[in-house]
Amino acid sequence: MKLSLALAFIVAATAHAQIQMPPGTTSPVPDSKQPVAPTAESAAVQAAEESIGAGKYADAVALLRPLAKPTQKNERVFYDLAFAQDALNNDKEAAAAYRNAVSLKPEDVPARVSLGLLLARTGNVKDAEEQLTAATQIPGADKELQARAYRALAQIHFSDPAQAIPDLVEALKLSPETPDDAAMAAELAESQHNDAATEKAYAHASELNPADIDVAVGYARVLSRRKQPVVAETVLKAALQSHPQNHVLLAELASEQLLNGQTEAALPSLTQLHSAEPGNAAIAQLLARAFTTAGEPDKAYTLYESLLKSDPDDVTLLSGASDALIRLRRSPEAEPLLQRALAHPDRFPNREAMAQAAGELAFAASSNKDYETVLAALATRNAVLPSQAAYVFLAASAHDALHHTKAAQEQYHLFLQQSGGSLPDQEWQAKQRLQILDRAR
Repeated sequence: MKLSLALAFIVAATAHAQIQMPPGTTSPVPDSKQPVAPTAESAAVQAAEESIGAGKYADAVALLRPLAKPTQKNERVFYDLAFAQDALNNDKEAAAAYRNAVSLKPEDVPARVSLGLLLARTGNVKDAEEQLTAATQIPGADKELQARAYRALAQIHFSDPAQAIPDLVEALKLSPETPDDAAMAAELAESQHNDAATEKAYAHASELNPADIDVAVGYARVLSRRKQPVVAETVLKAALQSHPQNHVLLAELASEQLLNGQTEAALPSLTQLHSAEPGNAAIAQLLARAFTTAGEPDKAYTLYESLLKSDPDDVTLLSGASDALIRLRRSPEAEPLLQRALAHPDRFPNREAMAQAAGELAFAASSNKDYETVLAALATRNAVLPSQAAYVFLAASAHDALHHTKAAQEQYHLFLQQSGGSLPDQEWQAKQRLQILDRAR
């Protein structure tokens, strides 16, 4: 899995902080009308800062470490040491030195922000929040640094939009909006489950950075939910111009194409992606769906069977495998898979998916002459999805086989009303059965 946007932002912010907060900014040499003779310590600090400026962080650490004693009162020594250790990814040592700098100078905003970002990056969220919040409350501090602190707090509070949104607003009061800000705002809007607001937010983020992969995928998904498949494809294809071989974008585009019935367009890229990433379950599942739609249920079932070995209780996989088996006329094998899936209705992505699986179970059970299960499955399906002629015929046939004469007659009549010539073979059977049932009364 790639880094989440939140983690990527924190890492990027830390790197940016190292570039934008040069050594010595926390404790400038006091102004004096008389030149001050350099001491051994000040000379070492000067040499260390020159090493940092040249990217020679290990040299800087070697110069500063002997000075970082418990009796040291110059916070600049600790800040520079922390800066160099941070650049070397020595997180524990960097955090300790930043803390010493903050202890000596609590109003040191760069040290607090750097420490907060480091703590956030290493998972110490509570302490990170404390340092970053303190940095935002120091009067007269550099606005850009405080904006960086607010942005990091927004990421920390991301799971709670009521906190994250005000954090982001404060950051935007202090510094211009960035593409990352727009992307975060779009994700926050999405977490509120307001598709109209989410679409607008992603449209803005996409305008600022159309090549951003996360933004393109998020924007395409909300467009798809809002029944704008053509625009969704356009967004993904625009991002693919900048990242032509990106598997995330290619898979998302193929998924959109499958949803829009463009199986032939989706199959080649999905086949290629699966060859490149045979262990990627999401791609394998998309390819299995494409094979089913393309009329190749044997290939689809092979993929589903393999996927179920790793995740035998995944209801989506169970439903997909059952669908392939039914198309292969192997309904006896499909019925127990669907029974297993429907034993956990809460695991389906939505009620519609659960109802569709119940409809498939009705077909499988009918083929197996398991008519009680047919009626139970149809009751589950019909509580969510609208009535369709094919399912009405299943109900009629099940009632008929169970000698529920009145119910069978009602369902056969309803089926003939709904079918309208679309299922001629079943219509002929329904008429024949109605004649027999009427004579039997």
